[in-house]
Amino acid sequence: MNGGIDNKGYSAFFEALIEGRLKLGQTLKQEELGEILGLSLSPMRETTTLLEAEGMIKVRRKVGITIFYPDMKFVGNTFQFRGLLEREGLRKFAGMVTREWIARMREAHGAIIEFVQATNELAAYRLAVKALEDDFHESFIKVYANDQVGTVYARLTQKMYLIRLHNLDAVGPANTVQSMREHLAIIDALEAGNVDVAVEGLDRHLKAVLHRVLTT
Repeated sequence: MNGGIDNKGYSAFFEALIEGRLKLGQTLKQEELGEILGLSLSPMRETTTLLEAEGMIKVRRKVGITIFYPDMKFVGNTFQFRGLLEREGLRKFAGMVTREWIARMREAHGAIIEFVQATNELAAYRLAVKALEDDFHESFIKVYANDQVGTVYARLTQKMYLIRLHNLDAVGPANTVQSMREHLAIIDALEAGNVDVAVEGLDRHLKAVLHRVLTT
């Protein structure tokens, strides 16, 4: 899932935010942004149009380009929308989950927990954790078999990832391990065939992540 956006500048924008070359709330000139993203004038215009339509930037004449800064309402709305999509997807997924998926996810989560506890360094485990989180949560979205749902969800998760990175304590070792254990509780419920418990576990997980983002 890539959000259905095949745009070099859009991808480069998110990479720059993740790597810290751009910051949430930052204001800069179009030329400066283009230089950071490695874009010439024409593709830069296309990228800024796309990013502005997505609410990622605000373009103001004589001021420059301001990157969005998530307030509590934005964060809450983003998590709420994601929860709506994932809960229904999880209910569908529960009816087709395989033993192979259960075993693969349990093994992957156990390995990640050990890795995070051993390294205790965000830079070392960030990408591996993100890959597993994407694999886990996207399982509940792929069952829709709907490109539009996939596109919307991919954009939501991109924004949520940036929100979490904005508060590094929220993705620190202790909270990352806790998040993985919340995943394991959902996996256990799916293995037991208890859909309601799995959905309740997902609700608790998303609320816990939101709490960690806002209060950690």
